[in-house]
Amino acid sequence: MGFRSLMPHLRPIYTPWVCASLSVSILAVSLPLSILEHGRSYGSISVVMGAGGVGAALGALRVGVLTDRWGSARVAAGALAVIAAGSCLLGTTTIVALLAIAQLAIGRGVIGVMLSRQAVLTSTVSTDLRGRAMSLMGGSMRLSVLVGTAGGGVLYDLFGDRWTFVAAGVISATGIFAVLPELRQNREPTASARGGWADLFHVFRQHRRRLVAGGMFGMFVMTAREGRMVVLPLVGVALDLSPTAIGGLVAVGYTADLVLFPVSGYVMDRFGRLAAMFPAYGLLAIGLGMLATADTATMAIVAGVLMGVGNGMSSGSLFTIGSDLAPEEGTASFLSGISVLSDMGRVVGPVLVGVTAKAFGLDVAAAVLAMVMVTGLVWLALVLGETAGRLPGSRPPHDTPSGR
Repeated sequence: MGFRSLMPHLRPIYTPWVCASLSVSILAVSLPLSILEHGRSYGSISVVMGAGGVGAALGALRVGVLTDRWGSARVAAGALAVIAAGSCLLGTTTIVALLAIAQLAIGRGVIGVMLSRQAVLTSTVSTDLRGRAMSLMGGSMRLSVLVGTAGGGVLYDLFGDRWTFVAAGVISATGIFAVLPELRQNREPTASARGGWADLFHVFRQHRRRLVAGGMFGMFVMTAREGRMVVLPLVGVALDLSPTAIGGLVAVGYTADLVLFPVSGYVMDRFGRLAAMFPAYGLLAIGLGMLATADTATMAIVAGVLMGVGNGMSSGSLFTIGSDLAPEEGTASFLSGISVLSDMGRVVGPVLVGVTAKAFGLDVAAAVLAMVMVTGLVWLALVLGETAGRLPGSRPPHDTPSGR
């Protein structure tokens, strides 16, 4: 078996996910430009763009409840409709509060598509193919970001902000057609006969050790990943590189990141999750350590490539761990809890860089991120352990995180 075995999932799983990722990537470029064009401040941009992350964080648990109650297809279709409506709303107003509300809704829509599709893969894909299935989710998101950010700028230049927002909405709405057959068949492998907040917290209590073990590792990883995306261009500025050179510095690592996602899935399925994640996240830690000592553009580029290779080799790893640990009953609820804990790193990483760099300098900020990633590797080895053998619904002896 290989990636070809995932062909039946291209339409119902990956197409909606790509449509959602492509839409928000277009908005990531065009929306800040539009806000500036209408005379708003950088602070307004921060508020509006940050609202998407807040929406995802606030919506994750609700998505888990709804997916287990209503089924993954209904949640995916509804989430795509929310993204489409929110995107179109962006073109009808310049009021910052309304733009933020639209972004909040879009963030909830994105997490809805992600968790509902991940829940289906968790329940339908065998363990020995799961790494490739999840790495394809990560890789398709990376490709969507690359195409969407480039396409968003082109659309904005050609048609202006309003029609660019409409285009983003149409793309996300197109993804609804991919889940219509699933809706018609009314086969919801992840749906629970119960589903509700009481059941969500029951799942959390029953599997709390797994939840904390997987979620905390995700938080360490996301802190290092998101911090890397902030500190790398700042180091370029400190080295007096031009904006073009800084863009190239980021792009080199991102290209390596994008190209290597199939390797991640293959290694996870063939040799185990730890065999893929230790080298991958080890390279990320080494790259951050090199960035802390970089005093030339060449050293910064080498550090960027190492981090890109490491991140690419880890594509889909957090999705895979969550799916390995998820129970058969309350799958989406469990995954939503993992998502909330992991996404805390999206906030911690940039804040950690800003605070540390201001107090001690960029080199110390990069070193701190490297230590965070090393801490994550220690957590992976001593607390989480190998998850490949944990089938959905199985429970490790005494419900210990490492299964030993």
